[in-house]
Amino acid sequence: MNEHIPSPRSLSLAQDELLHDQAIALGDQVPFTLRSRKMAAFVATMSPERQEALEVQIAQQRAALRLREKRRARQMANSSTTTTTRPVKVTLLGLPPEILTHILLYLPFTSVVICGGVNRHLQVLISESAELRYYVHLGVYGMVDNPCCDLPISERLNRLLVRERRWEEFDFDFDKIIDVPIVAEYRQRQLYARVFSILYEGGVLRRVQIPSGADEEVEWREIRALPFLINSGKRVPEQDLEVLITAQPQTVYTGAAKPHTIHEVQVHLNRLSTGEPHPNAQRTISFKMREEFGRPWGAAECAGDNLLLVLRDETEEHKPDDRVYAYDWRTGERKLEINAPFNSYRRLLFLTMHTFLLPNASNGELEYWRIPEGPSETHTPDQPFFILSLPPLSSGNVFRWIFLSAKPQPADGLQTASKPFYTDPHRAIIIVEITIQSVDRSRMTVFSFFVHRSSLMECLDTFSAFISSDERPTPVPYDDWGPSVCRWFSGYANGYDMGSLGGMFGQRYASAAMGVGPLIVFNFNPIDVARVLVAQKRHISKARTGDEINQNMGQDEGDQNIEENQGGQYAGKGKKMSLQTSVPRIRPEHFTQGPQITSSSEPWLQTKVVIRALDPLDDPGCCFENVVYSSLPYTVRLSQDKYDFQHLFLDEEHILGAQLGGRRRIKQLHVLHYG
Repeated sequence: MNEHIPSPRSLSLAQDELLHDQAIALGDQVPFTLRSRKMAAFVATMSPERQEALEVQIAQQRAALRLREKRRARQMANSSTTTTTRPVKVTLLGLPPEILTHILLYLPFTSVVICGGVNRHLQVLISESAELRYYVHLGVYGMVDNPCCDLPISERLNRLLVRERRWEEFDFDFDKIIDVPIVAEYRQRQLYARVFSILYEGGVLRRVQIPSGADEEVEWREIRALPFLINSGKRVPEQDLEVLITAQPQTVYTGAAKPHTIHEVQVHLNRLSTGEPHPNAQRTISFKMREEFGRPWGAAECAGDNLLLVLRDETEEHKPDDRVYAYDWRTGERKLEINAPFNSYRRLLFLTMHTFLLPNASNGELEYWRIPEGPSETHTPDQPFFILSLPPLSSGNVFRWIFLSAKPQPADGLQTASKPFYTDPHRAIIIVEITIQSVDRSRMTVFSFFVHRSSLMECLDTFSAFISSDERPTPVPYDDWGPSVCRWFSGYANGYDMGSLGGMFGQRYASAAMGVGPLIVFNFNPIDVARVLVAQKRHISKARTGDEINQNMGQDEGDQNIEENQGGQYAGKGKKMSLQTSVPRIRPEHFTQGPQITSSSEPWLQTKVVIRALDPLDDPGCCFENVVYSSLPYTVRLSQDKYDFQHLFLDEEHILGAQLGGRRRIKQLHVLHYG
C-alpha cells in the first residue's frame, strides 16, 4: 500500500493559508476555513491535481475579494465628494449660558467687567446672572466669598450692595451709645471681631460685644485673673482664638551680686467664645526673659498656625534687647527668635501666612522675615531676606517709633457660616505711623503713610535682585519703591488725625475732626477711584463739551488728568499720572457699561478724588533729608452730620466713636452700624 506524501508545494500552501487574514469558505465540500488546522490536514490528503485546482480556486476568490473592496472604496470616495459634510463651528458666544457663565467665573473680575463693556451679548448675560454680578461686586469692593455660608447668591449680592451703599452715603441703620463704667487711664484699647477691649493700668481687662442690631443688649465683662497682663491680646475669630500675654516679675539672687528682676512671660491661648483654654493648644507657651526689664510691653499677631510676639521694655532704665518670637500656637513649637538693639521693634505685621514685616526704628527700614514652614526646613533665619528703606532723615533727627497696622490679617480659610463674605486681606491697606524725634528731644513730629499689602509683596518681584538669604540684604531706597505705591500725610492733616491705627479696616481709613465736625473716610480702593472719576465725568458732561471732557479726563488706559475735587479743600495739582493699582489695571470707562455698580449716582457728587502725581509731603520741620513724594490715589467722603469724637475705630460692620473724659480715659462709645 503506497502512502501519499504531500508535496513541499502543498505544505507551503497550507502554511501560507494558515497565516492569511481573510477566511475563505470552500462550499459544502470543505465546511471550514483556511485558517483552521483541519484545512492543513485536509489539503494533505488531496492528490496533487486537486491541490493545484484548490490553489487556483483560492486565487480566484482572492481576486474577486480585492475587486469588491476597490469598488466599495470608489463608491465611498464618490459619495464624499458629492455630499460634503461641513464641520460645525462652535464659538465662545455660541456656548450655552451656563457654560459661558462658568468660563467667565475663571477670569479676573476686571476682565468680566471689560467683557460686559465690549459685547452686548455678554453684557446681557452678566447683568442677568446673579452669580456673575456677585463675583464682580466682590472684586470691586475688595471682598471674598465665604463658601461655608448657605445663603443663596442673590441674597449675598443684595447684602453686599446694601452694605456698600450705606458706607458710601453714611447711611447707618442705627446709632447706639455704650457707657463705659470705669473712667480710668487705659494702656491699650482696640476693636476687632466685634469686640472692643480696654486694658487698664494694673492689668484689668474689660471688654464688650459690639451689637449688630439696635435691640441687642450690651454687657461689659471684666477679667481680673491676669494681674500681670501686658497685652489685651489678638483675636482670631475664624479659629475662635484669643491671645493674652502676661509677664510676671521674679526676683533672682545670683551669689553676692545685687538681686535683679526678670519676668516670666506666658501666652494664654483661650477660646474667644467662652474664655476657656483653647482645646487645640497642646501645651502652654511660657519662657523667662534672660535680661532685666523695667516694664515689659508686648504685641501679638496670628495668622493660621503661626503666632508672632514682640517683647520690649517701655522704660529706658536697662535698655535690654528687643525680642521677636515665632511659635506654632497649636504645638507650642518655637520656630524663630530674633534679638535686636533696644528700641528697634515695636510692631509687626503678617504679609502672608509665613512672611511678616518688622519696622526697624534703629535703621529706618522695613524688614521682611520668613517663618520656617515645617520640620523639613532646618535653616532658622537670623536676618531679614529683604529690606525696604524709609526716606532718610536730616541731620539731628532720629526715628523714635514706627507703628503699623492692617486689618484683617491673612487667614488659612473661613470656618464659620455667619457671614456671606469677608474683606480680602491681600488687598488691605497698611498704615505706617512714624514718630521722628530731634536728637535733643525738643521736638516730636508724627507722619503716616498708607500702602497696600499687595504692593509690598509685589516689591519682592520688582526688586528680586535685592533678596538675599546668605547675608544681610542691601536695602531698596525709598525713591525706587515708595513714591508710586504710597500716600503720605502729616500727623494732623486739614484738622484730622491721620495716625490713628484703630481707624483702619480693609481699604478704608476713618478719622474724626479735632473738635466737633464731620467724619471723614478715605478709600484707597483703586476701583473706587475709577468709579468716582466716571461719576464726575458724567456730572461734568452736563455743563461742558465732549472735547473739554476728553482733554481733562485723558484717553490712555488708566491715565487721568483732572482738576481734582472741583475746588474742594483737597484740590490737587492736576498733573498727569498712571493710576497705581493692586489689581489688574482697568479703564474707568469700563464702568459706564456692563453690570450696574451702584443703585444711585448721587453719593458720588459729594465725593472727592485725589490722584496727585508725586505729591510732596508737608514737612515744615525739615525732618527728612529730601522731599518725600507719594502718588497712591484715593477718594474722600465726608459725613453730612457732625460728631464730637476724639478717636475712631473701624471694623467690617461698624464705625465706633470714642468720647474721652480726660487724657487716656474713655467715658462713652457711639456705635454707628453699617451692616
